Amino acid sequence: MAGPRSFLLLPLLLLALAFAVQAERLPRLLGGLMEANENEEGVQKALGFALREFNKASNDMYHSRVSRVVRVRKQIVSGVKYYIEAELGRTTCTKSMANLESCPYHEDPTLQKHSVCEFVVYTVPWLGKTTLLKNECKDA
Repeated sequence: MAGPRSFLLLPLLLLALAFAVQAERLPRLLGGLMEANENEEGVQKALGFALREFNKASNDMYHSRVSRVVRVRKQIVSGVKYYIEAELGRTTCTKSMANLESCPYHEDPTLQKHSVCEFVVYTVPWLGKTTLLKNECKDA
């Protein structure tokens, strides 16, 4: 048999459940990191920019290109910061060649090179401003 305390407990449990459900629907806070889809237009532009900057700064005679996107997050600030982790592979295209997207990766083990890179790209689209804030790579 339920006592008077049981009747008080039921509304409290329902209230806690309502708060938990509502918390799931709340949008992320401004400035908080959130997962991003690698196929989003902004992510693709940020990744392309990071890769161009990486290749410009590299002393390698060959271009590298993305072989796999590991993780992408974004942060809405006074623009958008994209936090991108990607695997890069060395291609057969030298830096004098264009059209990097169709360049195959080296098959010769002595010329293959794989890196895992972390890029942070800050963009203010309405000002046309994009900056590479972080470019750290490790051999895979």
